[in-house]
Amino acid sequence: MWADQAGFRWSLEQLANEVLDRAGANIDPRACLVGFHHTEDRISIEPPRGHFDRDILADALVRADQRFRRSAARREAGDDATALKAAESQVRRLVLAEQLAEASRAGERVHFAGIGVDVGEFFVVPVITIHAEHWNDLARLRRTPAADHSPRSFPEAAVNAVLDAASRELDRQVPGPRVSVDPDALLRSASDTFVSTLVQRAGQDLAYGVRHALDAVSAQPYEGRSGTGSILLAQPDHPDLVVEVALEHPVPVGLTRSFRKVLEMSAPDLHLLCDGREVFGLGSLADSYNADSDYVFTASISGNGSWELWHQATPLLRMDNGLPQLPRERLDEEEFAHTVDRVFPDVSARNARHLWDMAVACAKQAHGTMLVVHPDAAAEADRLLPQAYAVAPTRLTGRVLTAATGIDGAVLVGPDGRVHAVGVILDGVATGTGDSGRGARYNSAIRYLAGDGRGAMVIIVSEDGKIDLLPKLKRRLRRETVQRTVDRLVARSAEGEDLEAFDRANRAVEEIEFYLNQDQCNAVNDAREAVAGRRWVEDHLRRQFVPVAPDPAMDDSYFVDRRAGTTES
Repeated sequence: MWADQAGFRWSLEQLANEVLDRAGANIDPRACLVGFHHTEDRISIEPPRGHFDRDILADALVRADQRFRRSAARREAGDDATALKAAESQVRRLVLAEQLAEASRAGERVHFAGIGVDVGEFFVVPVITIHAEHWNDLARLRRTPAADHSPRSFPEAAVNAVLDAASRELDRQVPGPRVSVDPDALLRSASDTFVSTLVQRAGQDLAYGVRHALDAVSAQPYEGRSGTGSILLAQPDHPDLVVEVALEHPVPVGLTRSFRKVLEMSAPDLHLLCDGREVFGLGSLADSYNADSDYVFTASISGNGSWELWHQATPLLRMDNGLPQLPRERLDEEEFAHTVDRVFPDVSARNARHLWDMAVACAKQAHGTMLVVHPDAAAEADRLLPQAYAVAPTRLTGRVLTAATGIDGAVLVGPDGRVHAVGVILDGVATGTGDSGRGARYNSAIRYLAGDGRGAMVIIVSEDGKIDLLPKLKRRLRRETVQRTVDRLVARSAEGEDLEAFDRANRAVEEIEFYLNQDQCNAVNDAREAVAGRRWVEDHLRRQFVPVAPDPAMDDSYFVDRRAGTTES
């Protein structure tokens, strides 16, 4: 199709990988280019590996034109040339994605087609494919209105943004060798598109800049306090909306100070009511609301520039100081159980469950707090006096636990779930392993675990809603899995091997570098150096790799013994 098509396609795949990784969706997308010859019955595909049945794709453009002529989008566009072109592109993308899925020989994958562009003698369409199982695991809206093809999830909006960037690069007089776009700019554009889509689905077609308004109000202090609260995005006449207070003069969301002031009135069971343009009251959503047939969204403001968008129990988007990503679980039960099992292998199932209940209660706190589980909590409470309030060992629940976490300092608890002290000020020494971007609470926990708190577990709830579970333990792997990944990289580094295959193998090694022993590190370093040396000789490009070395925190507890009948976790 053109001289640089292989490099362009590979850079598109790398860009999609980087954008989706930053969005919090590590799903290994693949990219390809499909070209339809203008005059000949010929299809060109990059890479030319036979992933698609060309016979099935042969009439894809004809089918797209037929569907467009019959579509409601065609009728709604009327004689508006711009609207007609946009509608035709949208229908063509959908039909091509369907045809690609039918023609695929690579197993169950989801296909996304970009806007086609004339490049020389071909009509070229950029395509991104993702394994269906990985894609379907991501949180998304369960349905969309009829004929509404806007994104159902933030990752889908991000994929569309990447494809649009590729189409713009293809539309140059001569397409370049790569898609050179700032990933963060694409993510911000995708978040704007996605938030606007959600507001439209909530019934407001004329709302623009909602994402910027939520960014601003979450970062705006009020009388020295960070903004916290919740907002329901809905129309005033929604039948399931319970309006407790109606404002005679609604507050435009673009007036940040006024918006922040009324946010102060919201409470856990009383939300600001907003139609996407104005705050028109306070209220709640009735139990009769049917999430399968309607859309009312919740924006949860946690302050310090952080907020999240939800539809009922489905997390859709999180913004942290203007950077969008998928919301993570506030506290993952599987990760928690895994950490308890690794740190306290003798704890009973009943006590582990009680620890989980306490962690969940702490996670619901609107302010920051910290729960420290220590193997010898009684002795630790004595050691930390007088910088703690010792209590008679007891299990705290409900409002008593809420009261205990309401003061500065941590709650000290044993593996049996009994609290031994509250208001605990942790000690420790600087280790160089903290995070300068995080607050004092997080870094004090890091120092504590590196000193007298070694062997403990800490749950940290930050004021901006982040929840951290320390220590951060890597998942357990089989030794054979690690060795097989290293062997694959060594094989792909051989002279004559495909550089793209080497890059994929290298990404796989990067994900398991923590588990490498000295011999494996040597093999990885040699393989990377061999590839870097050949690139210099062949292309006069020096590719830099940071040499790897065994991680001092790695030990045999991170391996699963296959012969013992265990499985990877």
